[in-house]
Amino acid sequence: MSHRSEVTNFSIAASTFTTFTGAALAWVTPQVSTTPQLRGKYPSSSSAARSANSQGSNAHGSSTRLLVASAGAAVLTKGFLARRHGACGKQSQRSSGRLARGNSATKTRTAEAVVANGTSTTGLGANPATSWPKGKPSYTTEYPEEYDLADPKASFEKVGRMILKEMVGELPGLYELPPKEVSWVERSLEYNTQGGKMNRGLIVVETGVALMKHQGREPSNADLHRFAVLGWAVEYLQACMLMADDMMDGSVTRRGNPCWYRLPEVGLLNTNDFLMVEMYVYKIVKRHFGQEEIFPWLIDLLLETTFQTECGQLLDSICANCELEELTTERWTLIVKYKTAFYSFYLPVALAMLVTGCRDRTAFDTAREALLEMGIYFQAQDDYLDAFASPEVLGKVGTDIQDKKCSWLFAHAYHEQSTPEAKSYLDKHYGACEVGSEEEEKIKEIYKELGLQELFAKYEADIQDKLQDFKAKVKDADLPW
Repeated sequence: MSHRSEVTNFSIAASTFTTFTGAALAWVTPQVSTTPQLRGKYPSSSSAARSANSQGSNAHGSSTRLLVASAGAAVLTKGFLARRHGACGKQSQRSSGRLARGNSATKTRTAEAVVANGTSTTGLGANPATSWPKGKPSYTTEYPEEYDLADPKASFEKVGRMILKEMVGELPGLYELPPKEVSWVERSLEYNTQGGKMNRGLIVVETGVALMKHQGREPSNADLHRFAVLGWAVEYLQACMLMADDMMDGSVTRRGNPCWYRLPEVGLLNTNDFLMVEMYVYKIVKRHFGQEEIFPWLIDLLLETTFQTECGQLLDSICANCELEELTTERWTLIVKYKTAFYSFYLPVALAMLVTGCRDRTAFDTAREALLEMGIYFQAQDDYLDAFASPEVLGKVGTDIQDKKCSWLFAHAYHEQSTPEAKSYLDKHYGACEVGSEEEEKIKEIYKELGLQELFAKYEADIQDKLQDFKAKVKDADLPW
């Protein structure tokens, strides 16, 4: 079992599910949209039904197909593919090129004319209440760089640099920030949003590409950039959550560097910094999707997911005020579902589903159930590695024991596997010892003595069984696996 402490990829096996390259993939054919472009209006359910009838579709409309795939490299699973029975109405033309080409020119424009003429009455586009000063709002409508699918991480990183430049570039003219403050924001964004594995953001791109191809459409260069923009919105949300979490937990390192708040010149300024990073989530989406009918739904999904995550953060943080008896496996499941699974697993997939036209509630519900199950397992593994992996493998110094976390290991050790001697030691030292202390090391030994490494192996096997049960559930819902 010792080898488990040295891995961070999911071990829900490739033998259980089909495995694809990249991070998590979600392939869901939308019920309503077969238009060749993502930009602009999406048909309503009724108009989609009329369109389906005219094309000879069956009563179910366009088909949706779901396949839950397991994890590969890094830390996230390989996702799912959903399809209902029925005709898909796919377009026949497909491209096999490695490089997606499309809109090659970049254009950034403002919507002052809309405001001045009073023609915006739908709540879309430029908001007259916020179109100040001159130059606001700015929309990015075309993209200069070619997005190379053969080098997905480098292409994604280029989009991240473009977004950072856009966001910082607005500060002097549109928000009157002096050079010192502009430099501070730029440094904060560089330090906290760039780098890392970027799995959550890459999921959005891979999911979007898979969806469009399944619909019979080849993603244009603009499509790929727009998927990446949404991916970076997720990455910024991840960054702000980590900046806050690190300070609340007293963490020391993040991605091999000192946590931002621990830099001598930062300290409590981190509070404003992580709030600014969170606001940039919505500014990014507004700049690139603010003129489109899908914009309110994208914002709604991000807001809902952010609130779900904050609920999870409360459930986690308030453990400091809980008795050890309250740190149960039931509380642990609730914490990880809301703090991790929604934003790390469901959000990236759901964004891609929305922007490619998926409107089938059943598809979202089925995807959510599968992805939350994966997210809960992911956090169990993270808890396990916090105790048994080295900082080099974990990417940070594990602090769960010091911080009195309701972790998978503690909840099982205290409530389900404990001995009177072990429980007495945990009562005295759990949450009351420092990282690297003899007491912390003794607690890790107690975990081993109580057989938690073997229990974790059994838990992994149980997860495989659960996902196999989910396979039957998908078929019962008339969804092929």
